[in-house]
Amino acid sequence: MRLMLLSLLVIFLLGMTYQNRNHPQVRNNNLLDRIQHPFDTRLRYRIAEIDPRFGLTEHEIKQISQQATDIWKEGTGKDYFVYDPNARLTIHLIYDQRQNESVQRRQQIGQIQQSQQLWSNKNLQLKQFKDELERTNAELETKKNQLDMQLQQYNQHIAIINQNGGIASSQRDPLIQQQNQLQQQIFGLQQEINIYNQKIQQLNLQVDDLNQLNQQIDSSVKNFNQRFQPRLFDKGSFNGKQINIYEFESIDDLRLTLAHEFGHALGLKHNQNPQALMYPVMKEQNLQNFKLSAADLALLQAR
Repeated sequence: MRLMLLSLLVIFLLGMTYQNRNHPQVRNNNLLDRIQHPFDTRLRYRIAEIDPRFGLTEHEIKQISQQATDIWKEGTGKDYFVYDPNARLTIHLIYDQRQNESVQRRQQIGQIQQSQQLWSNKNLQLKQFKDELERTNAELETKKNQLDMQLQQYNQHIAIINQNGGIASSQRDPLIQQQNQLQQQIFGLQQEINIYNQKIQQLNLQVDDLNQLNQQIDSSVKNFNQRFQPRLFDKGSFNGKQINIYEFESIDDLRLTLAHEFGHALGLKHNQNPQALMYPVMKEQNLQNFKLSAADLALLQAR
């Protein structure tokens, strides 16, 4: 009997050694799990804590964590994780100053985007106003040329009359009427020019307003870039027993942060590919449609 127990113990220890060497993630499972599931090398995890200030339910976090593990499954064709309400590895969403900073970051981004949209709308209106003034200027130029021609013809006609001895009584009333019409045209054209000049002043004010808004946006963007640096993955951490999430800006952000920490739970360190999941800074990764990079897969194979 002792020999049989000793043999079973040796087999068990050999099995543990094999698992630890070839599937290091199982070290994060409790011993009972490993005994009950000797051939299941998936890392078991569960949701343990969610600060209500994040505004997410446990069900939503479960879905997001499943999506995070799917990144590894889809990238490798292997299932490394399984949700287990009794798992040793736990996920905690802890609200601290980092999330406050993230909220302020999103608020400033929203304000900048609103200002940029306002600038875009005003710029479109300004362009339309410019086009309208260009058409008006062309119309005024045409009217001015036509009026100049009429005045020239009128003056030539008067000169001929004067050369022929002066205005006959029969010509006086038509000439006076023509003169009055020309004066009315001159007055009307001048009024249109005055209105056009007023619109030019309005245009200049709008240009100044748009330039001022553009300067404000540039200043806001500069201040934003100085204050908010690229989103470091230290907003989450893995300490061997639990994954702590302290900050995220969106569901996509949270999903990728969880996937990054799951990578640490698999025993992976950081790499130097800025588009990789295991890069220490979240900056150039495709948050919406992320796929494991060759650098991530190389880390997994070399562990």
